[in-house]
Amino acid sequence: MDKICLDTDFLIDFLRGKEDALFFVSRMEDRAVLATTYVNLYELYVGAYKSENSPRELTNSEALKNRLQLLNLSEASVKLAGQIRAELMKKGSIVEIRDLFIGTIALVNGFAVKTNNVKHFAKIPNLNLM
Repeated sequence: MDKICLDTDFLIDFLRGKEDALFFVSRMEDRAVLATTYVNLYELYVGAYKSENSPRELTNSEALKNRLQLLNLSEASVKLAGQIRAELMKKGSIVEIRDLFIGTIALVNGFAVKTNNVKHFAKIPNLNLM
């Protein structure tokens, strides 16, 4: 069974009812493990609390969270993040720290990442992007 970690931008598309995101989830829900990270959940909460429709946005974020497996930081994921960030810094490149954490959490747990932000995640070696 496939294992797919849904990134924040994809989750927002889903919450906004975008057809391609709704179709992807409906197609994959029965044949893949769908997950997100606590980092993504944090980003959803920030957006919900900033929203003028905060109570509704929070309710929608909670309902979505309950449909997904939640992946957390671990010693292995932060060690890998440190290694990758150091290597990128030596090359004069950088990945936003939240994206780096999301990517390494997915990687150490054997998940591909479904994102619209391929540019940032592509810098994480061996990470399967969708």
